[in-house]
Amino acid sequence: MKIERLFIAGIGTYLPPLTRVEDAVADGRYDPQEAEDTGLESVCEATTETPPDMAVTAARSALARSGIRPEDVSLILHASLYFQGLELYTTASYIHREALGTHSALALEVKNQCNGSMTSMELAACYLQSSPERSAALVTTADKCCLPVIDRWKCDIGTVPSDGATAMILSQRGGFARVLSTVTVSDPSLERLHRGNAPFTTFNDPKVPVDLRLRKLQYLGDVELDEFTRKFRTGLRNSVDQALRDAGITFRDVARFVIPHAGRLVLQREYFMALDIAESATTWAWGRKLGHIGAGDQVAGFGHLVETNALKPGDHCLLMGVGAGFTWTCAVVQLIEQPSWARGSTNGAP
Repeated sequence: MKIERLFIAGIGTYLPPLTRVEDAVADGRYDPQEAEDTGLESVCEATTETPPDMAVTAARSALARSGIRPEDVSLILHASLYFQGLELYTTASYIHREALGTHSALALEVKNQCNGSMTSMELAACYLQSSPERSAALVTTADKCCLPVIDRWKCDIGTVPSDGATAMILSQRGGFARVLSTVTVSDPSLERLHRGNAPFTTFNDPKVPVDLRLRKLQYLGDVELDEFTRKFRTGLRNSVDQALRDAGITFRDVARFVIPHAGRLVLQREYFMALDIAESATTWAWGRKLGHIGAGDQVAGFGHLVETNALKPGDHCLLMGVGAGFTWTCAVVQLIEQPSWARGSTNGAP
């Protein structure tokens, strides 16, 4: 989808303290071979923080950096993977009240797994551009992985889920970066990778912690890894190609790539080799220090590139997301200027 006028006005994150992977290996929480394969250095681990409150902190930061008035935000989208602290409750409305106040706005939760922030960007673009009266949207993500439901060190293969929250203010009126295009491609033939042979139940599964490893191995017992990889690369490549076409640029015009914070082997198979991009052109060096912060890797990654001046005004950046199901969403973003909160910025005090 080509986007005529949409800007990123502010980005905020909340990242809990880091736990070193080598410490998790040393005390027996994490398998040493897995640690070597993923190449991760550390992950964020929350203690007393809750996902809704982490999201509120990130949202307040993004709003303060954006210069957007709370009453100008007409849409709040909150994306997450795991439990948000309370059943039968609307987390998005809590974020709305705590971060923006009580003015009227549409607040919704997005359950698109790890692709939540990216599909939220696309939904927000559609919503804002459908009416000139809708000037801004807030996209947030937040997750906290903890026992007894989630054992971050044993629940998955090739990555380690992390804790944290992100927020992005999108505006039709202006910002430090322009969103040129967003494209989503889906392939539901791959949905069983995260389901395996697990049956549906009428209540929360008492078999905890959740074992995604088993579900994936059950799926891969019936489907060759090469076949899954082929379909994964096809979906990713199609979303990338269309996003570039809609933005009116080529692959060579992209200065930096924002990727999920998965382990090195997964990224090599599914991104570096598939797209023929160098690790140094991606956010891997930073992402390996944080772990996989759910649906927020792309927002945090782009914010990191901006904050550290890894992008120059005029540079194009390709944000790539993928979620179980499967969906791939890519967005082409062009930096317009260094925001005031970027290191060394000349556009004012942070």
